[in-house]
Amino acid sequence: MSSDATTTSRAHASLLPLALALIAANAAVHVILVLAGNRITVLTTLPLLAVAIGMAIYLLTSGRALGRVRYGRFVAHALCYATVNVGYLLHAYLLIGLGSPAIAGSGSGAAIDPTWLGASLGMAGLWGLGLILHGVGAVLDRGFEAPRR
Repeated sequence: MSSDATTTSRAHASLLPLALALIAANAAVHVILVLAGNRITVLTTLPLLAVAIGMAIYLLTSGRALGRVRYGRFVAHALCYATVNVGYLLHAYLLIGLGSPAIAGSGSGAAIDPTWLGASLGMAGLWGLGLILHGVGAVLDRGFEAPRR
């Protein structure tokens, strides 16, 4: 097997460990959020920075090879999107179901706390637009993405 084929094979095989690491990291983010009384603040958002840095390191080390795996970079992007956003959405659903004051809107008529609105709906919607564009681009590239220069 050639060196390129081995590298591509390793990149493909790295997607499952990536998914498991993202699930674990995002679970930790939500444990921290629970310990902080389910209030989204700068401090409870900082652990999400660790997830972003981990993803950036993964893409720096495996990104070029993932571009040779059909839909490889897109799958990595989709896994990150899903684990982060589904985590916040499920957390919000649970808080709403429990009638938690941490998610209730203020007296200004908002139905949901603005920080939770941004973390659940805002992030999912805006990042989702980027994911759609990435998906369309990946389809146009027939699933293989050229390395960035």
